Amino acid sequence: MSGISNFKRVQSIIRERTSNNKLITILSFLFAFTLILSTIVYPNINNTIKAKFVDYSSGIINALYSPINTVNRSITNLYNIINVYDLNKKLMAENKEYKLQNNELVILRHKNNEYKKLLNIVNDIEFKFVTAKIISRSNLAYTKSVILMAGKNKNIISGSPVIYDKSLIGYINEVGNTSSRLVSITDSKVKIPALIIDKDLKIIVSGNNDKYLEILNLSNLSLIKDGDKVFTSGDGNKYPENLFVGTVRQKRNGDFIIEPFYDINSLSYVNILNWSLVNRGIDIKTDSIFYD
Repeated sequence: MSGISNFKRVQSIIRERTSNNKLITILSFLFAFTLILSTIVYPNINNTIKAKFVDYSSGIINALYSPINTVNRSITNLYNIINVYDLNKKLMAENKEYKLQNNELVILRHKNNEYKKLLNIVNDIEFKFVTAKIISRSNLAYTKSVILMAGKNKNIISGSPVIYDKSLIGYINEVGNTSSRLVSITDSKVKIPALIIDKDLKIIVSGNNDKYLEILNLSNLSLIKDGDKVFTSGDGNKYPENLFVGTVRQKRNGDFIIEPFYDINSLSYVNILNWSLVNRGIDIKTDSIFYD
């Protein structure tokens, strides 16, 4: 009898769950039908429901991801703090090194002045110059020249060196009444007696109609390295000494080139030096072969 009663109890449970499932199915069908019918009758209601769903779900998602975002921001901030500490430590070390170098520079300058007094050395030439505006640029790939708005009216003479911020830019090769032509040091016609000061190494630098310069007379590559600074030597009287020419760079094939500090195409104004004999302190008859 107990077996029959248990069987009946199971049957009643199955019937109850089946009826519940039927009720849920009917209710779900009615809800879906109502939703479909409402979207047909009222097309905008679908967008409204979507908007409400997005509003509510975004709040829930934001609440769920807020702790994760907080942790990520904390990790990022910690990483930045560590980087700032390392960067500050590096900058402090560099600043200390610069201070030491500056102290050495002050001492060397003082000693240099003392040696000049002992040897009675005359100070270097102080250059007079005219500032001229660049008014025209060449579009030809094989020429590196620009036209300046200064000529004979500003006492400009052919052969005058042209500089910008104590860096050699080129020289004047043609002079008119109100304008002149500047040829860049990267032009193939230009040859510059130069010097790597800290190695006392004299070289001849030439343009090649590219944005870099070439070294013509370098036979021993071990004497030069990437990063060496090149200045005019003053030999030949074409250019004043100690004008910055550029920095030595090593190509992938091992060849060395010189990268000028300035490109005439990036400048608007230049300084034309008065390189006449009188302004160089020469007031006697000279041989034009050596002093033109």
